[in-house]
Amino acid sequence: MSKKVLIADDEELVRNYVRRALAGRGWEVTEAANGAQALELAGRCGFDALVCDLKMPDMRGEEVIKRVRQACPAMKIVAITGSVSDIKAPLAPGVQADGFLIKPFGIDEIRDLLEKLTKT
Repeated sequence: MSKKVLIADDEELVRNYVRRALAGRGWEVTEAANGAQALELAGRCGFDALVCDLKMPDMRGEEVIKRVRQACPAMKIVAITGSVSDIKAPLAPGVQADGFLIKPFGIDEIRDLLEKLTKT
């Protein structure tokens, strides 16, 4: 059975990049173009992992991560960002990610991290 991942990023290029990286390894990939869409999809709790950009125009990724973590505590969450300062500064209280990647990250980085986090 394939693992399922939700990619939440307002940049289509990033979503496509992550989709291609993971689909080649048998992941079932669902995309969300904004925070609200990510929350709607993640609410079903059918995903093994969420890859979430920290900066999206409609809702900060921290809010998405916090709400997904509350609704689906077993889901593994990877925060991604193009800003090093987002990673160095602690996330807001109550926000917990299982991993972080700084854009641009390599295909192997995202695949290896998600496979490690979701290893059964």
